[in-house]
Amino acid sequence: MVESGKLVSISYNGYIDDKLFDTTNEEMAKENNIYNPSMVYGPVVVSVGSKMLVPGLDAALLEMEEGEEKELELQPEQAFGVRDKSKVKIVSMKEFKKHNVQPIKGMPITIDNQVGKVASVNGGRVLVDFNHELAGKVVKYNLKVEKLIEEPEEIIKELIKLYAQKINTDDIAIKLTKKTATITLPESASFLQNLQMIKMAVANEAMARINGMEKVSFVDVFEKKKAKAAKSENNE
Repeated sequence: MVESGKLVSISYNGYIDDKLFDTTNEEMAKENNIYNPSMVYGPVVVSVGSKMLVPGLDAALLEMEEGEEKELELQPEQAFGVRDKSKVKIVSMKEFKKHNVQPIKGMPITIDNQVGKVASVNGGRVLVDFNHELAGKVVKYNLKVEKLIEEPEEIIKELIKLYAQKINTDDIAIKLTKKTATITLPESASFLQNLQMIKMAVANEAMARINGMEKVSFVDVFEKKKAKAAKSENNE
C-alpha cells in the first residue's frame, strides 16, 4: 500500500469534458495535439502527500497499491480549486509600462510572485485573473501506480531526477554502505545552475528517506579531453 511521504512512480491521463489536457504518455499527447517538446514524457516520480499533485490525486494514491489503476472524477475543490472572484484584480497600465510590457488579452503575467492571465484591457486599466486556468473545472483522471520506489539506489536516482531532470541517471555511479552514499556525477552536471543547492536537497532527502543513512558525498569527475586525430597528409 502507498504511504504518505513515500516516493512512487505514476502515470496518468487527465481529462476535462472528455478532452485530454495532461498526460504522461507521449503518443497520446501527440495524438491529442497537446505535445510539448520541452517535457520529458513517461511515468513520473512523486512524493505522496507533498503537494506535488492536486489534492484528489494525493488522496487517491493513499488507497492504492503497486500496479493498481483507478478512474477518478475530481470536483474543483479536489482538483485546481474553485474560482475566486477576489483573485480577479484591476492592475494599472502604469504597472505594465514600468516593465515595458504591452498587455494583451490572454497574456500570462507574473505580478508580486502571483501568476495570472490578462482577462481584458480597457483604457488605462487591465483586468488580470490570478485563478488557476482550470479553477472551477471538474476533472477526470486515469491514474496508475507503476512502482513503489524503495531500494536506496533507486531512491537516490529518483531524487536526482526530481531536482535535476537534465542529468541522465544512467551516467551516475552510486556506492552504498550501511551508513553512507557516494554519488559520482557526470561532467555535464557541472553546467547546471544551482548545482550545490541540488546536491544539498538530494543529500538531505536521501538521509531522511533511507534507513540508517548518515552521510552523502558527491564526486565531480572531469576527464582530460582526447586530442583529435591528426588529419592524414594524404587525406585518407
